[in-house]
Amino acid sequence: MTKRTRATNDNWSLADEVLIRQAVAGDARARERLAAASLPRVRRLVGFAYGRKEDTEDVIQIAMVTVFKDLYKLRNFAGFRTWMDKVVFNVVRYHGRRRTRLLAVFSKNELRDSDSIDARDPEKRHASAQLFHRIQRHLDNVSAKKRTAAVMSLFFGYVDSEIAELVGCSVETAKKRVQHGRKELFSRFEKDPECRRLLEEVGR
Repeated sequence: MTKRTRATNDNWSLADEVLIRQAVAGDARARERLAAASLPRVRRLVGFAYGRKEDTEDVIQIAMVTVFKDLYKLRNFAGFRTWMDKVVFNVVRYHGRRRTRLLAVFSKNELRDSDSIDARDPEKRHASAQLFHRIQRHLDNVSAKKRTAAVMSLFFGYVDSEIAELVGCSVETAKKRVQHGRKELFSRFEKDPECRRLLEEVGR
């Protein structure tokens, strides 16, 4: 992997244990690089779980500040991404209005500044962004708890037990929220030609 790819691939950087270890130790440059790598994921996580509101940008900033204020608490460097997601979800929950190809849609937007083909292809990048926003509009119409569970399952790949731990509910409750959230979201997708094609690709 080239030096340029290491510097621009946000997804890879979030798994870079050396970088994370340096950031936890207080290295200012490492913290800046890790923050730049983390921001796209935090932005999308808040956007999906909290919804689009006037103070969404404020919540994103609060989440970022909280992650890096609490970074010293991180003990499992390899688990940074999961730990960060939990911190962000806690920030969203505190504000109280949380209003495969699915994962690839998320990843393509998260890695929009990387060396990926889509990042260099304006048409593909635009189409990916448009689909992302169509999905987000549908998610805005799903109730908060079901939406959060569905997002964590579909877009972040968490299983029921992990969702239960992250949001503070029983595994059975998490399972029901995921099932109902997916059902409601897919029902909305069925009525949208672009998202219906996405469902056919995913195979549900």
